[in-house]
Amino acid sequence: MKTKETFGDKAINALIFIFFIILLPFVILYLIYKLLTIPFDYARYKKSLYQRDFPHKYTWLREPHVDNEVYTAIKDNNLPVDYIKQSEEYDRRGYFVYKDILLDFGDPFFFDEEEKQFFYCVENDEPVPVEVTEGEDAENSDCDQRLTVEEAKAFLLNKFSDDVEGRECRRIVFFCSRRDAELSLSYEEDGMNAFRELDDVILYEKGGLAKAIKDFIDNN
Repeated sequence: MKTKETFGDKAINALIFIFFIILLPFVILYLIYKLLTIPFDYARYKKSLYQRDFPHKYTWLREPHVDNEVYTAIKDNNLPVDYIKQSEEYDRRGYFVYKDILLDFGDPFFFDEEEKQFFYCVENDEPVPVEVTEGEDAENSDCDQRLTVEEAKAFLLNKFSDDVEGRECRRIVFFCSRRDAELSLSYEEDGMNAFRELDDVILYEKGGLAKAIKDFIDNN
């Protein structure tokens, strides 16, 4: 027996239809934009220094490798930092190592407003970025495991030893963009103040990544 559609059902369907009609032009414009920019995206992808040294087939909407910016800054400035590609999977992050110091350029920290300290987010044994919005408890953030900064250091150094046979690092240093940190929802004013006080964390200005790495090398 066919159920009669109620007024509420009709209203919901009408709202969905209106929303779809409103959204459709933006979706079409976005697709047109992406189609028009394919040649530019392809050229940017093929010209990336990382792609040159680690060739990989281009696919639509593919961005340059996540390590490309750091890799390019190091190579262009002839900085004595080793790059170790830890996996055959193209999209996985590699390791940057100076002497016996591991350099980390990810951003998986989040600030717990209640505990007034930073934690490091790990999912499936991999560090992942996480945002904790205002009023959200860090315990309820999308994070399988949260580590203190010191625990995170030990975790990442052990992970490096497991992933890279025959080589160990005694120290890890985190490089973080000041602009990205300040824009992140999880870094409120208290968080930024605490972030500046962390050991082995280097904040660099926009466009200053290469200089930050060079300054660190000069002092170590």
